[in-house]
Amino acid sequence: MKRLLISVLILFLFFGKAFSQDSSRINSLKNQLELLKVDTPGLDEALNINISQTTLSNFLLAISKVHGLNINVSPDLNTITIVNNFSNVSVQDILVFLVKEYNLDIDFTGNILSIRPYVAIPEVQKEKEINAVFSVANGNLSLDLKNDRLDKVFRKVMDLSGKNLLYTPEIESAPLSIYINNVPFDLALSKLAEANNLILNKSRDGFYVFDAAYAATANTENGTNTSRPARRKSANFYYKVLDTLQRKVEVDLQNTPIADVIYTIGEDLKLDIFTASPLDNAGIATVKASNIDFDMLLDKIFESAVSPSNGSSSNPSNGATSRFTYKKEGNIYYFGTEDQLSLKQVELITMMHRSVQLLENPSGSGERKAGRNSFNANNNSPYANPNNLNQNNRLNPNTRSNSEANLTSIEEIIPDDIKEGLDIKIDSELNSFVVSGPGAKVERFKNFIQFIDKPVPVILIEVMIIEVNRSAITETGISFGIGDKPVQTQGQFFPNGDVTIGAQDVNKIIGNFDGFGALNIGKVVPNFYLDIKAMEAAGTLKVKSTPKLTTINGHKAFLSSGETTYYAVTSQSFYGSQIPQTSEIRNYYPIDAELSLEILPFVSGDGQITLDIQVLQSAFNGERIADDAPPGITSREFSSIVRMQDQDVVVLGGIESVRKDDSGSGVPFLARIPIIKWFFSQRRKEATKRNLNVMIKPTIIN
Repeated sequence: MKRLLISVLILFLFFGKAFSQDSSRINSLKNQLELLKVDTPGLDEALNINISQTTLSNFLLAISKVHGLNINVSPDLNTITIVNNFSNVSVQDILVFLVKEYNLDIDFTGNILSIRPYVAIPEVQKEKEINAVFSVANGNLSLDLKNDRLDKVFRKVMDLSGKNLLYTPEIESAPLSIYINNVPFDLALSKLAEANNLILNKSRDGFYVFDAAYAATANTENGTNTSRPARRKSANFYYKVLDTLQRKVEVDLQNTPIADVIYTIGEDLKLDIFTASPLDNAGIATVKASNIDFDMLLDKIFESAVSPSNGSSSNPSNGATSRFTYKKEGNIYYFGTEDQLSLKQVELITMMHRSVQLLENPSGSGERKAGRNSFNANNNSPYANPNNLNQNNRLNPNTRSNSEANLTSIEEIIPDDIKEGLDIKIDSELNSFVVSGPGAKVERFKNFIQFIDKPVPVILIEVMIIEVNRSAITETGISFGIGDKPVQTQGQFFPNGDVTIGAQDVNKIIGNFDGFGALNIGKVVPNFYLDIKAMEAAGTLKVKSTPKLTTINGHKAFLSSGETTYYAVTSQSFYGSQIPQTSEIRNYYPIDAELSLEILPFVSGDGQITLDIQVLQSAFNGERIADDAPPGITSREFSSIVRMQDQDVVVLGGIESVRKDDSGSGVPFLARIPIIKWFFSQRRKEATKRNLNVMIKPTIIN
C-alpha cells in the first residue's frame, strides 16, 4: 500500500509540473495576443462559427481572410479535422482555444502569426560527475562508480593519474560499477576489470589494455530469446570480419587458443559448428593476415597448432594424443580429433586431364619381330641370337634409363606429407582416386590433385630423311688374245662401247691393209679375239622419307621400317662308331636392314621443347664374305639431345661418304706411251658420293 501511494504521488508531481509548464506557455501567448490587438484590431472582432469536417488549416486561413489577420499555417495542420459551434466569441479566444485543444504553438514575427504543432524543448540534464580520486603521493586510486560509462571513467582516470588506459571499441559504452577506497593503482584497475567482467593486460610499454571477457549473443529465431556466452578473448586476439558472405576476415593472433578463435569468429560469421571433442586441448596458434578465407585460416592454424601446456605440437610422435582437425559438409563445420568417425571423409577424386595410371612407353618399341619366331636356332651357334648381328639392337629404348621406369601410378609422385594419414585406392576404370581419411587432409589431397591435373602436351614430330647417292664410272681399253675356241663378233657401240671382234673379222681388217707397198701383216689364228671397251656412266639416286610421329610429353615415339633377309647355317652330326652316319641340318636365320627412329620429347614451361633423338639407317651392301655368310650391312646412326622452340627445324646428320677408284692394267712400257697406251691397256675410274640428312620439326598441338 505504501508503494502504491508513493507511485501516485510521483505521477501527481509529474503531471502537476507538466500542467504548470503548459499553463505558463498559454498565459505567455495570451499576453502577446493582447499586445498585438493594438496594431491588429481584427483579433478583438467577434464571430459566430458553425462548421463540421473542416481541416484546421482551412479554418485558420478563413479567419485570417475575414478579419484581416496575417496567419501562416504549418502543413502539419492539414491532418487535423475540427467540428465546432461557437457564438459571439472573439478571434483571440478562438486562437487560444485551438492552441490549448490541439497542442499548438504560435510564433510572432511583427504582426505575422505562424501557427504550428507544439514541440516541447527537451530538458538538458546535467552530466554526472565521475567520482575518482588519485593520490600522487602514494599512487593510490579511489573510485565510486554507479553505471558510469567506461570511456568517461577511463578519461577521468587518465587525466588524474597520467597513465594510459586502452580499450576495445565494443566496450566503449559499457557501464562500470565499483567502490574502492585508496587502493594501489594496479590493484584498483585489476579489481575494476574483475568486477565488471573485463580482461586486463599490461603491455610491455606500460599501457593498460582492457577487453571484454564475454560477449553475449542473442537468438531471436522462432520467437525465442536465448543467449549464451562466447569464448574468452584477450589482448593477443584481434580480428575483424571483412565479408560475411565470402567469410573473409582480418586476424592478428599471438599464441591465441584455437578454441577462442573458432567460437568467437564463428559467432560473428553465424556458422553452424559441431564439436565431436572439446577444443580446449586443440592448442594455440599465431597468425597475422589482412584478408584470409576462414577455411584457409582453419587449415593453417590446425597445421601449425601447438599444445598450450608444453609448447609442443598437438600431434606428438608417440601417438598419445590425437591431432585436432575439422571437416566441412555443406555449411556445417565439424571439429574434433582425426580418429573420430564424424571427422572422417570418403571422396572419389576423378582425374580430368591426366591418367591415374602412369603411361609407359609403347609396348614392343625398339624391336622388329618380323621372321623371328618361325625358326628354331641352335643355341650353340654363333648366329643363334639374331641380335648379335642386328644393327637395331643399338636403338633398343628399353635399355635407356628412365626415371619413371619403376612408377606405376601418379600416386607415387605425390609427396608423402600430402598422403599422410590417408587411405588411397586407385580405380583405373573411372580414372579416379578413392580417398578416405580426416576431412581436412582429404581436401588438401584433392587440392593437390587439382593442382597437378593439367593437360599433358601432345607433340607432333615431323621427320624428313633425305639420302642422296651420286656415282660416276668410266671404263676404257683394248684387250686381245687367244681363246679356247673361235668367237663371233658381237657387242654394242651406243650408248656404251663394248665390242668383241672374232678372228675372221680381224683378218678382214688386216686384209684391207695389204697392198699398201711392202706392208704385209698376215693373218691371226682362228681362236684370236679383240675386245674394245669405252663406257661412261653417271647417276643420282635420291630417297626421301617423311614419317610423322605423335606422342605425349615425356613418352617415346618409335618408328621402324626395314627389310628382312635370311642366311643359312648348316650343321653336321655323326652317329655310330663302326659305320658312322652323317646327319645334316640347315637352319635359316633372319637379319634386318632398316630405318629406325626414336624420339623422346620434353616440353618446358616456357614452351621450348627438348628432344632426345636416336636415328639408325642401315642397308644391305650386296657383299658377303662367303656364299653362305650373312649379307653385309652398311649402317649410319645419329644420337643427339637438342633444345628448340615450337615448330623450329633441327638438322641432324650430314654424313657424307666419298669413294674413288682409279685403276688400270696394260703391257709394260707400252701402257705408258701416249696414244699407243690406249691399244695396250685398260682403265677404270669410279667416284661414288653418299649423303644422309635428317630434319626434325616438333609442333605442340595440345
